[in-house]
Amino acid sequence: MTQQLDVNDDAVTRLGLMDTAPEERFDRITRLAREMFDVDYAVVNVVNSETVFTKSQPAESDFRHTPIEDSFCGEAVKQPAVLEVPDGRADPRFADRAIVAEHGIRFYAGFPIHTDAGETVGTLCLLDTSPRELSDTDRDAFERFGLWAQAEMRMDDPSASGSGSVTAEAVAPAVRDDRLAAGEVRLAALAIPYGQVSGDRSSWQQVGDRIIVTLADVMGKGEEAGGFAEELIGALQQRAHLDPVEAMLSVEDYARHDKRYRETFATLFHAVIETRSGRVAYVDAGHGLTLLLRADGTSERLRSRNLPLGLRPSDAEWEAGETVVGHGDLIVSVSDGALDAYDSTLDSLRLIGEDLRRATEPDAFFDELSIRVSEHVVDDDVTAVVISVR
Repeated sequence: MTQQLDVNDDAVTRLGLMDTAPEERFDRITRLAREMFDVDYAVVNVVNSETVFTKSQPAESDFRHTPIEDSFCGEAVKQPAVLEVPDGRADPRFADRAIVAEHGIRFYAGFPIHTDAGETVGTLCLLDTSPRELSDTDRDAFERFGLWAQAEMRMDDPSASGSGSVTAEAVAPAVRDDRLAAGEVRLAALAIPYGQVSGDRSSWQQVGDRIIVTLADVMGKGEEAGGFAEELIGALQQRAHLDPVEAMLSVEDYARHDKRYRETFATLFHAVIETRSGRVAYVDAGHGLTLLLRADGTSERLRSRNLPLGLRPSDAEWEAGETVVGHGDLIVSVSDGALDAYDSTLDSLRLIGEDLRRATEPDAFFDELSIRVSEHVVDDDVTAVVISVR
C-alpha cells in the first residue's frame, strides 16, 4: 500500500505557486539562509503528492522538479517540525534516493510549510554535500527562517484573510511627500497602498545635522498591519538620538511586549544620515532592497544578514552597516511590492535604479513607478523612498 503523504494538493493548487518564476520575496530568504548556515544550497519548495517544485534556489543551481520519492521533502512534509538528516548516506531512509546516491547531498534540514488552515504545501530546506548537524542555536534560527518562508507563502492563499490580487482600479490613490533638509539632502517618498490601508510605512525627521529615515514593511495587509507599521515607525523615529542598532534593540524590546509581535514580523531599513560629513549609518532587518547610486555611475546594494524584526534569535547580534554619500549620489529604498511592477526578482532593484537615474527628479521616477503598478498585477503595498544629495 502506498503511504499517504501529508501534503494537500488542493491547497497547493489554490496557492498558484507551482511552476511560477522566481521572486525576490522568497529569494532573499534562501540567500540569507545559505549565507548564515554556510551550506551549498538553501531552497524554498512547493510540494504536492507527486513532485517537489523548487521555487527559490541559488543562482548557479538548476533544481526544477524532483519526484517526491527521490527527495528528502517527501519525509519532511510528514513531520510536525524540522526534519534534520545529518548524513543521508548513513540513513537507510535516504541512502538510495537520487538526491543522495546521484547528486551527493549528505546533509538536509527541512521545515514543513503550512497554510493558515494547517495544510502542508511546501518546505524550506538546507542541503550540503558534507555531513553536519544543527546546533540548538542553528535550529532556532532555521525555524525562524521557516516561519518567514511560511508567512510569504501564506500571502498567496486566496482563502486567507486579506489576500488576493489588486487591479489598477483597486489601487488606492498614491501618496507623495518630500522636503528639503539642510539645503543638501532631499527626501521624497511614494506610497501606493494595497486597498485602502498599507502595511508599508516610511518616515523621516531632521535633528540638527542628522536625518533619520525609516522604511518598514509589516507582513500582511490591511488595518492591523498598517497600524503595527505605524507604531514601529513612530517608535524608531522617537529614538532619533540613538544610533541605528541601539534604536533597533530598544524597539525590539518594546515590541516584545506587544502580542502582535509574536504573530507577525517586519522587514525594516533604518538609517541616520549626517548631512555635513555624508556618513550614513544604517541597520537593515531582512529588507535588502536599498540601492546606493553613485554620481560616477556605479551602484551598490546596502545589504546585511539580519533577520526581520520579530524573527531574530535572542542571542544574535544586529549587524550594522555604514557608507558615505557625496554630491550627486542617490539612495533608493523600496518595499518588495515595488519589484512586482518589474519581474519580481532582485534584478528589479537594478531596473528601479536605472529608471531613477533616467528621471530628472524623484517625481518623474514616481510617475513611472505608478504607471508600472497600474499595468501589472501587484498584490502588495508599494513604498519607495528616494534620498538625493545635492
